[in-house]
Amino acid sequence: MDRVALIDGYVDEPTCLGVPPYVSTYPRYIAGAIWAKSPFTEILYQTIDQVRVSFTAAQQRWAKTNLIILIAGMIVPGKYVGGTPISVREAKELFSSPILDHIPKLLVGPWARFGCGIEGGRLALGPDVLSPPFDFIVSGDPEVVVSQALDDGNMLDSIDLGMVRSSSQEIEHFIERGTRIVTQHPGFDKNYIICEIESYRGCPRFLTGGCSFCVEPSYGEPQQRAYSAIAQEIAALNSLGIRAFRIGHQADLFTYGSTEMGEEEFPRPNPDAIEQLFSATRRAASNIEVLHIDNVNPGTIARHPKESIAVAKTIIKYHTPGDVAAFGVESVDPEVIRRNNLKADADEVLDAVRLLNEVGKARPPWGLPHLLPGINLLYGLPGESKKTLEYNLIFLQELLKEGLLVRRINIRQVIGLPGTRIVDERAGRIRRNEFYRHREEVRDTIDVEMIKRVAPLGTILESAFIEADEGNHYLLRQLGTYPLLCHMPKGREETGRRSVFVVDHGPRSLTVLPYPFKIQQATLSQWKVVPGIGAKRAVRVKGVEHVADLQHLEAQLKMELPDWFTRTLDYD
Repeated sequence: MDRVALIDGYVDEPTCLGVPPYVSTYPRYIAGAIWAKSPFTEILYQTIDQVRVSFTAAQQRWAKTNLIILIAGMIVPGKYVGGTPISVREAKELFSSPILDHIPKLLVGPWARFGCGIEGGRLALGPDVLSPPFDFIVSGDPEVVVSQALDDGNMLDSIDLGMVRSSSQEIEHFIERGTRIVTQHPGFDKNYIICEIESYRGCPRFLTGGCSFCVEPSYGEPQQRAYSAIAQEIAALNSLGIRAFRIGHQADLFTYGSTEMGEEEFPRPNPDAIEQLFSATRRAASNIEVLHIDNVNPGTIARHPKESIAVAKTIIKYHTPGDVAAFGVESVDPEVIRRNNLKADADEVLDAVRLLNEVGKARPPWGLPHLLPGINLLYGLPGESKKTLEYNLIFLQELLKEGLLVRRINIRQVIGLPGTRIVDERAGRIRRNEFYRHREEVRDTIDVEMIKRVAPLGTILESAFIEADEGNHYLLRQLGTYPLLCHMPKGREETGRRSVFVVDHGPRSLTVLPYPFKIQQATLSQWKVVPGIGAKRAVRVKGVEHVADLQHLEAQLKMELPDWFTRTLDYD
C-alpha cells in the first residue's frame, strides 16, 4: 500500500476527546498499525477543518491514495472552540465524489461502532446512514481491522470488520510507532496540542451494566495498560516536541491498577499503582508543561475515602495545577439514579466533592487550584420529571452554601445510542423550554459565583493561546482539561501564547488582560475593562505620556487601585 488518506473528523466520547487542541488515540493507533505492517506507506493526515478550506482540493489529493479512512463520532457533544466536528451531511458530500469511487473508504470511530450522534436530546442515526459513501463500516477496533487487512493483502472484503483487540498488550507495538503522525496535525507547529493518553479502556461497572446511556460497559472487562507502556508512549510523543498530556480514556482514573478490577463494581483504588504511573510519566518527559487527568467516579471516592485521598495527593505531586477530575454525576434525583443505575446519590457526590476540595483546592500563589471536581449533569434520562430540576439545583446550591469549589458544571442532553438500554425506555418528561430555563438559572446563579471563587480577580493563567479573533477582542485558552475560556481586548503586542490575569467573570468565561500589564502599551479598550476605572478614567490615563510609578498612576485615575491589580503593573 503506497498511500493512505487519514481524515480526522474529530471524536467526543465519554472517555476520549479529539477536538483540537486535543488529539485522540485514533489517528495515532491507526497510523501505528499501518506503519507496523507497511513501514514505507505514506499517510496523509488531515483534520476536517483543514479539509473545509477546499473540498475539491482535498478530494483531488485523496484520489491519488489507495485507501481512505475517516475517524468520526460525537457521543457526548458539547460546544467547541478549537474545531468543528464533521457532520453527516459533510461526510456524505465529501466522500461521494465520483473521482473517489475506485478507492476503498473506511468509516471508523464512534460513528461506525455506535451510531451517528447528531445532538443532545435526539436518538443517534445508525452507522448505515453513511453506507454509501463508505464501503466499510468498522464496528471493531480500527487499528486491529486495518492491521489484519494489511496482513491479508488489503483484502477488506474478506475480514471481520468487528474485530477487537483481546488485550491492550496486543496493540502496544502500534501505539509508539504511530506517535509521529502528530507532526502532521495543524497545531503541531504552534505547539498547541494536548494528547489523550489511554490508561485503560472500559468501565469497572460493566458488572452491573453501568449507566443506562453509556457505551463504555459494552467493552466488557476493563483492559489496563502497563504504566511502563504509557510512559514509553509519552516519551515518544515528548521526543517529537509534545509537552501537554491528559491521562484519560478511562471511566475512573482513581481505579487504575486496582487489584479488584473486574471483581468489584467500585474497585478499591491502588495508590501505589498511581504513584508508579505518574512518576514514570515524569521520568519519561521531565519537561512536561501540562499533565492533567479526566474522569473520576464520585462513587469510588465516597466508598474508598482513605485510598482516594492518597491517590489525589499523588496526582497533585506530579501533575500541573488547574487540573479537573470530571465527576459523571448525571443526576441527583433518586428516581433517575435508580432507573439508570447511576454511580452515586446526592450525599455520596457531596462527600466526594468535599474530599477532593480538602486535598485539591490549594493553589500556587495567584494561580488556579491544583485539582477540583467538575460536575456533569445529563438530562433526558428515564425517570426524569420536573422534580429532577429541583433536586439538581438544590444540590448545586448546597455546594455554594458550604463554600465548596467545582471547576465547571456541564449540562447536556442525552443522545440515545444503539446498544444502550436507554433507547428501549421512555425518556424523561422535561420539556425543552424547561430544560433551557433550568440551564440558564444554573449559569446565572451558580456558575458566576463559582468561577469567581475558582479564579478570583488577579488570578494568573500562564501560557494561554490565542485561539480565535473576535473583532475587538481575542479568545484564549490554556492547554489542559476543561480550560477556562478567556476574552481579552486587543492590545498592541499580541502573540500566539502569553500569560494573562483575570479582571472580570462571566458564567462560563473570564475577561483577562496581558500579564504583566505594561501600562505604557495598554490600549484604551484594555484599560476600560479594569474594574472601577471605566471609560472616563481610561481616557485620562491614556492621555498621560508617561506614568512613572503607582502613586503617579493613582493620581491620574483619582482612585486607589486594589492590590491584586497593582501587582500586575509594569511601568517600563
